[in-house]
Amino acid sequence: MQDAPRFVAVAVCIVEGALLAALTAVQVVALVADRSLVAVPVALFFGVSAGAVWWCARGLALAESWSRGPLVATQLLMLALTWSYHRPYPVAAALLAVAACAALAGLVSPSTTRSLGGEQR
Repeated sequence: MQDAPRFVAVAVCIVEGALLAALTAVQVVALVADRSLVAVPVALFFGVSAGAVWWCARGLALAESWSRGPLVATQLLMLALTWSYHRPYPVAAALLAVAACAALAGLVSPSTTRSLGGEQR
């Protein structure tokens, strides 16, 4: 039960990776439908981001200490994204903010720090 915050963070990050993969698919469809070259770098960005989030979530699940830093940075970027979209999409922004805060809480919890080889008190 001590690792529960870490596994909550892993679960949230897996879902975020899936959402980023879905955004990749949306951009690929936009590329095919509109033949817009803008969709190519956006789709690449979302695809690489999804893979990176999943890779770091895997590392966190395996208690690899390197994985926490990129995931904390990702959650902070997600919070910035919620601020950008809070007016046009308030419900989506609120859900994303809750998910990012839950992941951050799990990532910085003392039990996560201990399981990743941090200080023992």
